[in-house]
Amino acid sequence: MLNHKAQLQSIGDNTPETLQRDIFPRIIVRKEVLISLIALLITATIIGGCTSDSEDTTTGTNSEESADNADSTEESADNADDGTAHLDFDPDNFVDPTTSTNQYHPLRPGMQWVRTGTTEVGSREVPLQVISTMTDVIRLIDGVPTVAMLDQSTDSGEISQVGIDYFALDKDGNVWLMGGYSEEYEGGEYTNLEVAWLGTETGGQPGVLMPGVVTMDTPRWYIGTSGDDEDPSAAEPVAVGIETTVEFGDFQNVIAILEGHVEAIENEIKYYAPGVGVILNEPQDASLHQDRFELVNLIELSPEGLAEASQVVLDLEAHALEEAPEVFGSAPPAKRAQ
Repeated sequence: MLNHKAQLQSIGDNTPETLQRDIFPRIIVRKEVLISLIALLITATIIGGCTSDSEDTTTGTNSEESADNADSTEESADNADDGTAHLDFDPDNFVDPTTSTNQYHPLRPGMQWVRTGTTEVGSREVPLQVISTMTDVIRLIDGVPTVAMLDQSTDSGEISQVGIDYFALDKDGNVWLMGGYSEEYEGGEYTNLEVAWLGTETGGQPGVLMPGVVTMDTPRWYIGTSGDDEDPSAAEPVAVGIETTVEFGDFQNVIAILEGHVEAIENEIKYYAPGVGVILNEPQDASLHQDRFELVNLIELSPEGLAEASQVVLDLEAHALEEAPEVFGSAPPAKRAQ
């Protein structure tokens, strides 16, 4: 097996533009030339807490636009046998995802979220860090443009999982999950492929991760599945307009969403703040690893940092082509937005 290795890197000084803080670290990527793949990991230095007023960062819509979007979503949704609302998938209804019109799930390239907490490995609870970076890598899936988000997880200070989620955006502001790729690590070494799918052409079923408008009247919606080997997921609101405090700050107008398997939605509750995205994750009874984490840092990468993060995605896709040729072999190549 190819020695695909991920190494922890120290972070140098850098002062990119920021959302909430004055100074943030940037991504550092080191290429391992002999194995022709990239050593993957973005680490971030966590800076002390601050108070954030989410209303100042919200790009949201006015009440009339929200009502129109809600009506449009309800009209295009069909309730399936599983009791969830499936939105009609129309490629002509999608827009450039980087326009990022959904205030609760930003898709703006250059945003990076650092979340920390705990996870269970075997019977042990260990520290967890998840770094999510919205890149500017665009991939066409099922005829619609998607933007790649890079996820990197560390357990007890060691890389445990690296993956990509591909998100699309429709005219009503719904954020769709269109595909993904994830691989696992142990002791800093690549061990195995976890999941690989790119829309319906590879056996998956895309769905909506975050509707453009969510109220307590929003029906349970279908998130999707990567294929026959994975149970379909769904979500439903459990609270809207609430206040939530995490290490990074205090947030208003938060939405709490319960996610899980279609037949038993009891995996986790995610708390979304406007203009920010996920600020808190609370595991429920069905959660396998009991991942519990909260937002501790929000970064606006410099152009150089964004370029490096996007290159990590492209290199990870090169590895995906080797590990899952049946998925990535016939797909058109992804490339950075111009």
